[in-house]
Amino acid sequence: MQNKDLNQLRRIHIRSGNIEDIPEIYRLVRELAIYEKAEEELSTTIGYYYQQFEAGLFKTIVADKGGGLLAGMMVFFDAFSTWKGKMLWLEDFVVEQSMRNRGIGRMLFDELIHYGTKHNYVLIKWEVLDWNEPAISFYKKIGARLETNWWDGKYFLEKE
Repeated sequence: MQNKDLNQLRRIHIRSGNIEDIPEIYRLVRELAIYEKAEEELSTTIGYYYQQFEAGLFKTIVADKGGGLLAGMMVFFDAFSTWKGKMLWLEDFVVEQSMRNRGIGRMLFDELIHYGTKHNYVLIKWEVLDWNEPAISFYKKIGARLETNWWDGKYFLEKE
């Protein structure tokens, strides 16, 4: 890693997200949707994010690079496994494309592990697209178990 990258990484602060982070979180969610070639499927709004965050529906961990800007973030919420118990569902996890491969993803994931351990969760679950080789490689590198024998199901409650 070059000195410039190291200096930039030293300025990154991993912390719990707050209401002021919502516009940046939404920006990163949009960046993820574009990366996943699914931007047209993003139907939520920043206003909806504010509302649901204030209602406690989800929590965030962010990689703050200062000046109100985020280098990355995680959106997660409480869930329950009937087989394992109290778990966290990691809904979105993204590091800004220009900031990838600098250890920020690992710093974010380590903070989620710390949060889960501190609050007595037994499991963290998430999904990863089968073509997303960088993410799959990252998860394998940190020792995650990737299961390929389960199919995701969806049923939309809204009328089209």
